[in-house]
Amino acid sequence: MYGEYWWVHLRPGGLYYARCVTGNDTPVQEGECPDWESLPTPPGARLMLCVSGSRVRIHPVRIPARSRRRFLAALPFALEDLLLRSPESYHFVPLSKPSRQLPTPVAVVEHEQLAAWAAMAEESGCHLETLIPEYMSIPEPAADTWLLDGLADPLLLRLPGLGGGAALNQVINSHPPGGLLLALEQVQPLPRRLEVHVRESEHYEQVKDWQSWLDPYDIQLDRVQTQFNRSAWLARQPLPSKSCNLLTGSYRPDNNRPMPARRFIPSAGLAAALVIVLTAQWLLENVRVRAEYDQLNRAIEDTYREAFPDARNLVNPRHQMEQQLTALREQADTRQQKHMDILLLLEQLAPYIGDGTDALTRSLDFDGQQLVLELSLPDFAALETLQEHLAGSFVLRVEDTELESGRVHSRIYLEMRV
Repeated sequence: MYGEYWWVHLRPGGLYYARCVTGNDTPVQEGECPDWESLPTPPGARLMLCVSGSRVRIHPVRIPARSRRRFLAALPFALEDLLLRSPESYHFVPLSKPSRQLPTPVAVVEHEQLAAWAAMAEESGCHLETLIPEYMSIPEPAADTWLLDGLADPLLLRLPGLGGGAALNQVINSHPPGGLLLALEQVQPLPRRLEVHVRESEHYEQVKDWQSWLDPYDIQLDRVQTQFNRSAWLARQPLPSKSCNLLTGSYRPDNNRPMPARRFIPSAGLAAALVIVLTAQWLLENVRVRAEYDQLNRAIEDTYREAFPDARNLVNPRHQMEQQLTALREQADTRQQKHMDILLLLEQLAPYIGDGTDALTRSLDFDGQQLVLELSLPDFAALETLQEHLAGSFVLRVEDTELESGRVHSRIYLEMRV
C-alpha cells in the first residue's frame, strides 16, 4: 500500500479513522465516528481495516510439502483437531512461505466473520486493500523481545516473527496475565526482555510488580507509558508486512464485489447536471465561434479587395493574399549589407544588458537596420558607463533621457558598425 490511504480501526463502540500518507508517522487527519455511514472517506478510498485480534488465531504448522499448492491443500487436515468447527468454515492464511525446517505460522479466521468485515467496508464505498488483526499491526519486536500492548482490552501480545501474536482476554493488574505466563512455559527459547505499553499511571505502577513473577524466567521487564490510546498508537506505526493481510484467495482485493451504487447517487446527480450545463455551453460557444468565423472571412475579403483592387476572381481570399504577399517579398530589395541581423545584434548587446546588470529593458523595437531600446538605469553614471561600453561596437544615439522614480529612463538608438 503506497501513497494516501485510510486506516480504520473497528472497535466495539464505533470506528476510529486516520487518513495517512506512506512514509509519514503522523496521520494527516484522524477522528472517531459511531458507524460506517458517518465515516468521512470519499468513494473509492483505499482502506486498511484493523479488526479485533480475538477473532483471529495463529497456529504454527509443520507440513513436509514441497510446493505451496500442496501445503495449502493439506492445511485443513493438519489443523482439523484444533478447530471448533469443520475446516470448511475457516479461511487459512499462511503468514510466511512454507519451510521444511521451521513451522509456518497460519492465521485462521471464520469465513462468516471475514465476509462480514469485508461487507462493512464495501458498504462504505471504500476499496478494501488490507485487513489485519490488531496485534499484527504492532511492529515486530527484536528477536529476544516480547511486546505486550496494555493500552486497552483485550491485551495484545506481539512476538518476534510474522506469526507471533495473540489477543489475551485479560486486564492489567499487579500480576502478569495468565495467558502470558502460559506462553512462557511453552516456548523455547525464552525471551530476554518483556516490553509493556500502558497509558494509565495506575497500570504503569501495577506492571512494576510483574518483575518478581518474571525473575524465575530471567526476563527483564521494561515499561513504556504513552499518551495515545490504542487506535491512535496503532495508526502511527509503520505499515505491516503484506504477508499479514488476511485478504487472500477469494478475498483478494482484485476480486472484491462492486461497491454499492447508493454512495454514488449524489455524485452521479451532480455529474449529470454538469454534463447538461457543459453541453449547453458547448452549443452556445459553437454558435458564437461560427459567427466569428463568418465575420472574419468577410473581413479578410474586404481587406484583400482594399489591398489588391485589381484582383477580379475571389475564390480563397486568405490563400490569395498569402500568394500576393509572398510575391511582394520576393520583389523587395534584400541587400544584406544594409540590414542588420537582429540575432547578431542582440548577441553583441547581451554582455551589457541582461541578467547580472542594473540595466532593465522596458521596450525593444527593430526596423531591419536600427534597434531602439528603452532602458531603465539606476543613475546617470550607469548610463554614461553603458554608452562607453556600447560605443565600441555600435553607432549610438541617446534621446529622451529623464529621471523618474529614482531611476534614469532613456531611449537609445543602435546600429552595428560596418
